Amino acid sequence: MLEIIIPVISASLLKRLGVFKEGHERILIDYVLFFSLPILSFKAGYDIQTSADILKVSSVAWASILACMLLAFAITKLLNLSNKETKTFLLISSFGNTAFLGYPYAYTYFGQEGLQVAIIYDNIGSFLLVSSLGVIIASGKLNLKEVILFPPFLGLILGFSMKGFNIPIALVKALDFVALSTLPIILFALGLSISVRGIKKNFKLALLAVFIKILMAFFTSLTVGKLISLHSVAMKVSILESVMPPMMFSAVLAIRYNLSPDLAFSAVGLGMLLSFVYVPLFVSLLERFL
Repeated sequence: MLEIIIPVISASLLKRLGVFKEGHERILIDYVLFFSLPILSFKAGYDIQTSADILKVSSVAWASILACMLLAFAITKLLNLSNKETKTFLLISSFGNTAFLGYPYAYTYFGQEGLQVAIIYDNIGSFLLVSSLGVIIASGKLNLKEVILFPPFLGLILGFSMKGFNIPIALVKALDFVALSTLPIILFALGLSISVRGIKKNFKLALLAVFIKILMAFFTSLTVGKLISLHSVAMKVSILESVMPPMMFSAVLAIRYNLSPDLAFSAVGLGMLLSFVYVPLFVSLLERFL
C-alpha cells in the first residue's frame, strides 16, 4: 500500500505547504490523459492476448455499472433529491475510478497481467459507458465523438491494430519509459485534488454513494464473473476494478454540465481515502476464496 499512499499523501502535504496551488492537478491529469496513458493503453492493446476474456471482463464492468445505477436511482426517489443532485448521485454511485486509482491498485497487487486486465476493464467496459450513458445522464444527449477521440481509447485501438507488426526494441523501451510515469503521476494528481472541507460539507450523501458503488458493484461483479467463468486473475482484477470508489470523470461531468460538483468531489475524495482501508481487505478475500 505504500506505493499508493506515499504519492497521495506527499501531494496533499506539498499543496498545504504552498508548493502546489489549486488547479495544478489539471496539468498532471492532462499529461496522463493526452500522453502517458494513451501510450500505456497502446502497450496493453499490443501485448494483451486476444481472447473471449476481453468481452467477459467488459461485461462485468457493464453489469456492475448498470446495477449500481438502478439502485442509486431508486434511492434518489426515496430521498427526494433535486434534479442536479439526482444526476450527480447517479454518476458518483455508478462509475468507478477504474483508471486513476484502479490501475495503480491492479498493478500493485497483480502485476503487469493485472494492469492489462484493468486497462481492458476501464477502456472497453467502464469508459464506453461513462462516455455514453454518463454523458446522457449529465447533459441529455449522446456524444459519440468524445468516445471515439478519447486518447487512451485511441491508443488501445492502435495497439490492437499493430499486433501483427514487430516494434523495434529501442521504441519499445522508449514507450515503456513513458508508460511507467503514468501511475505515480495519477496518484500525485489525486492527492492534489483532495479537499477535506468539501468532504465534511457533503459527507452523508457522499458516503451513501460510496457504499452503493462498493457493495452493489462487489456482489454484481462476483455473480457475473462466476456465471461467465472468468479465469483467476481476470476475475480478481475485474472485481477489484468494480469496487473502485467514485470516478474523477464524474466530477468533471458535474462541473461541465452545472450539476453538483461539490458533492461529486466529496464522493471522489472520500472514496479514495476509504479505499486505503477497504481495498487490502477485499484483495485478501479475493486471494483467499478465488
